[in-house]
Amino acid sequence: MCPKDIAKYNIKRILIIGTSCLGDNLLLTPAIKRIRDTFKDAEIDIVIGPRAIEFAVDNPWFSNYIVYKKGRRLTRIVNLIKLLNKLNTKRYDLIVDFRNSIIPFFIRGRFRLTFFLKELFSEKTFTHEAERVLKFTEPYFGKEENISLFFPISKKDRDDMEIFLKLIGVRPSDRIVIFNPGGRAEKKRWPEEKFAEVGKELLENYNALKIIITGTVKEDKIAVTIKELIGSNDVFNLAGKTTLKQMAALLEKASLIITNDTGTLHLASAMHCPAVAIFGPTNPYRYGPIGTKNIVIHSNISCFPCNEKRMCRKDYLCIKEITPSEVIKSAMLFLDEKEQPILFEL
Repeated sequence: MCPKDIAKYNIKRILIIGTSCLGDNLLLTPAIKRIRDTFKDAEIDIVIGPRAIEFAVDNPWFSNYIVYKKGRRLTRIVNLIKLLNKLNTKRYDLIVDFRNSIIPFFIRGRFRLTFFLKELFSEKTFTHEAERVLKFTEPYFGKEENISLFFPISKKDRDDMEIFLKLIGVRPSDRIVIFNPGGRAEKKRWPEEKFAEVGKELLENYNALKIIITGTVKEDKIAVTIKELIGSNDVFNLAGKTTLKQMAALLEKASLIITNDTGTLHLASAMHCPAVAIFGPTNPYRYGPIGTKNIVIHSNISCFPCNEKRMCRKDYLCIKEITPSEVIKSAMLFLDEKEQPILFEL
């Protein structure tokens, strides 16, 4: 249990149990910032998944980070035991669990706070994930006025990206549009040929424009296909060729990102990069980008949004029926430096 007046206590050591993915951890940053601001001198450790390591590396909010990979069956049990043994080498004054896990109940701690977020909100909620987490932390740590995401990068990360761009032929005067066509789930991926159609139109209409395709190593084939379909020397494939820190530095320089519903969308929000976000079955009111320079494109199909857990009877028409012209029109609003409507603003 955790008292509502926890801020009055002498809290020296805090453990935050984060989530597995980068995007989910980024959505927690407004709440984590509130905890950090409440206990300015406390030592804060965080448990995160392997895909989110770079969020914790060189992050001024954290003293230490512990990587927890669940695994399957017996491996999951072994990994959990190893994690608990490591965490129990310390005694924490406060444990905050954003993972809805059993971990806090097996760790030595004075106070525990667990948020059972998934059970309390439906998939069709119109409250953004970052905002609803803050609603739970507010009674304990106070109100957070600035709802923005945070990802740490250094001068070296920025310098590395500058050198990288120079090597591949991107000039300082060029405007960069990032295509992020991947996604862990195929149902969230807008078709490659539609990305290519958008690329052709943008290159035809704008001078000194470079398109950089990003993604993971596994998404390299997607990037190669789009580059070949566009057929221009002004398109560069960086899928699997950058670290997350370098990707963040690239987003900081870009004029725009056109992206599917992935963690990279939230990284773009953290780096204040304008985004055209393409959503399929996922609820964008709950998981969409945060900020004022975003356009979210989604279908108005009757079953939207869905919980994605059942088999789709409409073959994911929600994402397939989004047209290149919709995306092109939205992208041009940014590239023409005009004011644009937004789906929501936090």
